[in-house]
Amino acid sequence: MAQQADNIALPMHAPNVSSAKAEGSALSVEEQQLVARAKAGEHRALRQIYNAHNAQVRAHLYRLLGRDCEIDDLTQIVFARAFNALAKFQGNSALSTWLYRITANTTHNLLRQRFRRDRVKTALSWFNAGREAGRVSTSRVEARDEAHRILQRLNPDLREVFVLYHYEGLTLQEIGNILEKPVSTVGDRLTRARKKLRELVAS
Repeated sequence: MAQQADNIALPMHAPNVSSAKAEGSALSVEEQQLVARAKAGEHRALRQIYNAHNAQVRAHLYRLLGRDCEIDDLTQIVFARAFNALAKFQGNSALSTWLYRITANTTHNLLRQRFRRDRVKTALSWFNAGREAGRVSTSRVEARDEAHRILQRLNPDLREVFVLYHYEGLTLQEIGNILEKPVSTVGDRLTRARKKLRELVAS
């Protein structure tokens, strides 16, 4: 797996993807052909998939983890797992949705472990960050970083849903498919995430 992850990071231009969809599939004809080539073990096709979706996976990891030293490794792990599971991919969802699901599954346990481990240790820093949240930011970068710090204070389950809905622009149904949860559960988590964030910003 490690060797495969190293290989997929080689530069390659992303394929031109047509908007035409094959009947009964969420993929375009070109995407179906690309996936078929990748399933056949064509390394060029694997690299094309990687380069077409690398930025998406990294951005999602960043929104879930913030500035994390493991993002590079996690990106490679996501694609290695995706390529290992490619034979089971039936094309019933877009490649981006499928990769969101793998990214979420890859980071979910890590987020939960970190949340439990750091809950007590970071309590004081959370309090200090909350006091600083009321000050006027001097730049857009500071405002963005402040938003990320507040977001990191959410329970991982709530943060996942909030990021997928507000940052990635996915519907509740799409998020439910990714997390393999009922839409009602996803909606409840989104409501709780918004409520908690309002409390954190106001604190």
